[in-house]
Amino acid sequence: MKKILLIEDNYDIRENITELLELENYKVYAAENGKIGIDLALKVIPDLILCDITMPVLDGCSVFFNLNKNPYTAGIPFIFLTAKTDIADKQMGLNLGADDYLFKPFDDQILLATIKTRISKNEIAKEQINNERLTYIKELEDMLNMISHNIRKPVCTFLGLMQLIETDTPLSDAEQKKILESSKLSALELDDFTKQLTTFLQETKQGKYKTGHISACAMGKLSSSSPEI
Repeated sequence: MKKILLIEDNYDIRENITELLELENYKVYAAENGKIGIDLALKVIPDLILCDITMPVLDGCSVFFNLNKNPYTAGIPFIFLTAKTDIADKQMGLNLGADDYLFKPFDDQILLATIKTRISKNEIAKEQINNERLTYIKELEDMLNMISHNIRKPVCTFLGLMQLIETDTPLSDAEQKKILESSKLSALELDDFTKQLTTFLQETKQGKYKTGHISACAMGKLSSSSPEI
């Protein structure tokens, strides 16, 4: 059940809207002034807010401004309700960032359609943000796995060579030379990878790669062959 916060100082209007929304299966939280409205918004985190502009204690614009500063309520669809018909007043509300603006008295069906549209658009936007977040996490996991592999490979090679040197088995000049060459190759490989990683991260920060393609681009740029010695 979607939650709607109604902030309206007029008792009759508040009761009529509450009854209308409850008949449409919305859970309605009603407040008679802006201060109570802000407290309720922070408590219940509604799916949409209907708010009158001219109210005692705290007006609608102040309510919107305060809720928009809070990360828990900033993204909630916000619709202004007002008896004013001044276009400049409407523009002021929209300039603040409100999602819509309805003049009282309004048709019930228009109110319900506006509410449904705004909630639907907000849900689509939240789903898109969530999908982008999941994509980012997946890309981050892929990159970390690739980075771990590219770092561990030369390190493990180097450690293996060190263990070979530490054995009591005598090594020929050719074997010692091969160990030194392999050690140098491992060090150069690790150094080359860290340089490529630094460059790639700088390019990503500059917006060269889009979300959804970062890990693929990283694998292409950072999976180059080992450097020659």
